[in-house]
Amino acid sequence: MKSRPLIVCLLCVAPAVLFAQNLDFNAVRSAEQLRSGVQSFHRGYFNQAWTSLEKAISYQPANSLAQIWLGRAQMMAGYEQEALRTWQQVVDANKGSALIRDWINVLTFRRGLGRELSSNQTMAVSTSLDGNLPDGHPFKRPTSVRSRPDGSFWVVAFGSNEVLRFDASFRLLDTFRGGFAGFDRPYDVVEDSDGTFFVSEYGANRIAKCNARGEKIATFGNTGKADGLLLGPQYMTADSRGTLWVTDWGHSRVVRYDRNGTFIQTITGIQGPTGIAAFENKLYVAEKSGKRVLVYDLNGNRLGTEGEGTLDQPEGMAFTVSGKLLVADANRIMECDLENDSWVVRSDTSPFTKRLVQQAVTQNGDILGVDFDQNRVVLLSDVSALYAGLVVRVVRVNANSFPTVFADVTVENKLGSPVVGLNANNFIATESHAAVGSPSLALTNSDPVSNDVALLVERSPDIDANRADLEQAVADAYGAVTPRGRIKAVSAGAQPVREADFGETRLRFGRQALQAAPTPKWRFDLGVRLAGDELITGVTGAKKSIIYLSSGLLPAAAFSTYSLLELAAYLKNNDVAFFPVIVGNATPDEELSFLASETGGTLSFASAPGGMKDVLGNVQARLTSLYTLRFKSLTPPQFGDKYIPLEIEVTSQKVSGRDESGYYAPATTGSGAAGGQ
Repeated sequence: MKSRPLIVCLLCVAPAVLFAQNLDFNAVRSAEQLRSGVQSFHRGYFNQAWTSLEKAISYQPANSLAQIWLGRAQMMAGYEQEALRTWQQVVDANKGSALIRDWINVLTFRRGLGRELSSNQTMAVSTSLDGNLPDGHPFKRPTSVRSRPDGSFWVVAFGSNEVLRFDASFRLLDTFRGGFAGFDRPYDVVEDSDGTFFVSEYGANRIAKCNARGEKIATFGNTGKADGLLLGPQYMTADSRGTLWVTDWGHSRVVRYDRNGTFIQTITGIQGPTGIAAFENKLYVAEKSGKRVLVYDLNGNRLGTEGEGTLDQPEGMAFTVSGKLLVADANRIMECDLENDSWVVRSDTSPFTKRLVQQAVTQNGDILGVDFDQNRVVLLSDVSALYAGLVVRVVRVNANSFPTVFADVTVENKLGSPVVGLNANNFIATESHAAVGSPSLALTNSDPVSNDVALLVERSPDIDANRADLEQAVADAYGAVTPRGRIKAVSAGAQPVREADFGETRLRFGRQALQAAPTPKWRFDLGVRLAGDELITGVTGAKKSIIYLSSGLLPAAAFSTYSLLELAAYLKNNDVAFFPVIVGNATPDEELSFLASETGGTLSFASAPGGMKDVLGNVQARLTSLYTLRFKSLTPPQFGDKYIPLEIEVTSQKVSGRDESGYYAPATTGSGAAGGQ
């Protein structure tokens, strides 16, 4: 009789013990699925990551880390609306950090009308490069600033007789003074594609051609009144024909030369020619005394004027990426929409400058302006961008060589455009908010890299009607890509297939790329998706592009599995550009142009004079947002079972952004010692 209470007590305790054990098992299973999901994500298998992370959440619904990673996998897979929904659930449960809210805001902005509404935002001075500071490089009377594709820029210092080159963070890279003879009041600089550059020498009345080291290799122009001679040359521009135009202030004219300095023609009768710019086969000359801009064709024929009654002291000019004309006008930058003949004040710098004489649009969408009287270069940024900051994303972590870790990081502005010109000093990496060892950049988006290309071939009866042209396009694509990259082939048939992998010979590649039979049931969306998968799950360190050989026509069921917006998001979020090439004479469907513009590609025709060489030129010229950070982990790996939080912060010109990611060390790594020991 005395034992019964004990038996009852044990029966009461047992269910509680079993319930606790069940909770522990669920936590273990959730952790295992989280690990699987994160590892799949970093290998580029986003659908697998999605599945694993959903399982992690099913085992442990309160696992907010798994929910955050699920949103990341959904976004990279192209399902941005699902990602927003997942992250909003985290925020609604009061488990989302400020960073999650930032992700939601950025993605909502980009998916809406944000980009269109931001096209004409006011620019304000965000920082400056002061030539008067004793701890910097002193320069005097800057007259010109020119941006470069890698984010660096030229400054011509008229008063100190030098041409300077700075990086995007305003660090001095090079100083050129014209060799033994020196520059005599340099005014402007124009760089050639081979690294040589031209300098207008106002004091010597000539143009100097310099090699990449800044040594003069030729001069032309010289003093005089005859055709081809100069008196006070100022600004220069190169046109689409490769010729050089110079404003000749002393003779009230514009002079044109070829790249070897041979005189071609003169345009006379200009009242105080200052700035000059060429765009789309037209020449624009600022007439300072006439307070207007004169417009000519490239043969020197007058076409009209711009800005009369609007401009006061027009000088240096430049064009935006969208083709709008910028004019330095005293202490303001005026912008003209040439299609609508409308002018707006892009920026009023009068509180900061005394005489703004020229501006340049940087690769990051900012504007650099030179203040002649105050020896300064000012950086003008979109006012809203100053508050939005940088958009930083850790898109992949490779810990295969642990404790050495490689993190692929994209850095963009709020509109999704790449931020170029950053160096290791712009990055801060931490693990669990503790410093990592030996951080450096293994790759920047300004470095020359190879090209990984997936050649996607439409297998429809429409394109097969141009079989000979299609075969030639395949051969030309192989020949254009292989000297500077790798190419594989994917057929867009009823069931898209990878037909040829990297490394195939020319003959086998051409045969395999077209071996799928044409069918009216070919699948465009599945073909694009497979071509993207083939690139995304590969090695990093190369520009990734899809070259799509197309008839230009899409089937009725082109987007039956993946929508147009989902395909665009998938490619853009994974930095894959889409380059449709039309084989034949059909007018291409507008969805092809949309995909190209959204991902940084361009649409072209196989029959164009440049053919595939021009297509590959566009592939190589495309800017990416990717940087690869290398560092040494100081976190104990614990046999790869421990989630290692990773934080990356990027700061550039008083604007910053950050991301929080994480990874697992390889399972074969030892458990006790810190990685950096």
